[in-house]
Amino acid sequence: MNELRFAILGFGNIAKTHMTALRAMPIIKKLPVVPVLDTLVTRDPEANRAQAELIGFRRVTSSISEAAQDDKVHAFDVCTPNANHYTDVAAGLQGGKAIYCEKPVTEDYERSKELLGLIESGPAVLEQLAFTFRYHPAVMRIRRWLEEGLIGDVLQCKIAYRRSGYLNPERPVSWRLQSGMSGGGAISDLGVHALDLLRHWFGELMDVRGRTNTYVKQRPDSASGNIVDVDVDDWAMLHYFTASGVSGTVEVSRIALGSDAFDIQIVGKRGSITCDLERDAIPTVHLLKGGTSSLPAAESLSLLPDEKGTMGFGVDTHFGALYHFLWRYAGEDRFPGLAPTIADGVQAEYWIDRVLKENKGLN
Repeated sequence: MNELRFAILGFGNIAKTHMTALRAMPIIKKLPVVPVLDTLVTRDPEANRAQAELIGFRRVTSSISEAAQDDKVHAFDVCTPNANHYTDVAAGLQGGKAIYCEKPVTEDYERSKELLGLIESGPAVLEQLAFTFRYHPAVMRIRRWLEEGLIGDVLQCKIAYRRSGYLNPERPVSWRLQSGMSGGGAISDLGVHALDLLRHWFGELMDVRGRTNTYVKQRPDSASGNIVDVDVDDWAMLHYFTASGVSGTVEVSRIALGSDAFDIQIVGKRGSITCDLERDAIPTVHLLKGGTSSLPAAESLSLLPDEKGTMGFGVDTHFGALYHFLWRYAGEDRFPGLAPTIADGVQAEYWIDRVLKENKGLN
């Protein structure tokens, strides 16, 4: 069987999630190609070499160009900080590699747009962005039910994506708390997922307005311990309208202690769909008339581990996205319109950039 040999760029938590999914894949699913963890690109190869070799990597290096020029490597899996994505993806493109990239595309909308231009102007290459919530079982079911008109014409959708890890002011500054590295806070980290789901379910966004706020304005520097200013948001509230006539709000927070959730509320003319993507694989359907005994099946669920193979939503969604990437690499895509692309990321980042510019200097 043919192999798909990955260079994994980065060795943080998200990179390890990707590795976990890829290593589990031959155990759980029938494969079109065999995923191989070939090369690890990390800032400190010597510190990570022993662990990387135990994982099975053939090579550990700090050189992106070395990986890009290696004919044994077929794909770049980019799991580095947002500000590094441009150069990482560009190197992969120059080396003729398929690209699987974490979201957002880059830390800056203009740079993301420029990177998209590189992709569109060069030779055709397989590329996919890690908007992994498209591969959540509840999201797949919602998309199928909306296509079937289960709740009639959609009127409103409210999304609230709430996390709590940044409420503690003693948490040191990291790259995610520096606008030059991340591009934004909650709005860039969580908001891109919510805006992509809106486009995935309802079509193009026509207008997005909003407010951001930084509630924890200072934190200790991780290296010196000195107190420094924080220049990214902790929270944002967005109001949006789609071309298809859906309107609603998106709230994102990284300080919502005690109320962590990814709540979805969709209201249509004949009923509603509600769920929490942190907890629910099957959304709840409420209809004005009739029952819900027979709900249309989502064929794309076949990309995910079954009930006995599940590793939890956090890994399963990455598993489904990477498994789809393998099938697309092999030349077969049974689910057109499902795989998120760099262009999808640029669309979400356009609206985030606009909101951030509107709020500049207001906080």
